[in-house]
Amino acid sequence: MIPSNFGPRDGARKSTTPVVSVTVTKRAAAEKPTTVASQEPRGSSRDSMLENGHSPTTRVTSSAAYGPIELPATLAECEALHERLVTDSIRLELALSQAQESSTQGRPYDRSWYNRARAALKHINHDRTRLLYRCGQLRKEAKTQTQQHLDRVILDVIKEALPADQFMGYVRIAEARAASGVGK
Repeated sequence: MIPSNFGPRDGARKSTTPVVSVTVTKRAAAEKPTTVASQEPRGSSRDSMLENGHSPTTRVTSSAAYGPIELPATLAECEALHERLVTDSIRLELALSQAQESSTQGRPYDRSWYNRARAALKHINHDRTRLLYRCGQLRKEAKTQTQQHLDRVILDVIKEALPADQFMGYVRIAEARAASGVGK
């Protein structure tokens, strides 16, 4: 059997093999945030079989600190982290539902493990919300930069098509409107 501090406690009512094993560990320096480059994903998940081959086990190992994760700087990293958090969330939800289902069939589960897993799921979902907001900000910034570049190219084309004094006349009109706060 895979050793886990989240399986049934010694001396539990029945000696059963847990359907789900979730391991959560914390870093030694949990108070200090790490950079994205050195931070491992929270809950890198993998499926495995018990040594006896009876039931599948979902094992979630976490090396991230307790508390909010550090948000990535690029949109690609942000989307990759979101995919990992979605996967971890789904696996934890599955593990929790399997534990509840097995308890209805008379097999006990460790209540302490269940509470820790629910807390971990809550934190993952909170991180997902923050991450989605960050992805939206990055998309808006990218769209703004693209629009500014397009505006600059359009101005360059207009500048080439018009005589310099006529173009500068339009620039002065635009500056006057901007200074007075008048839009379109």
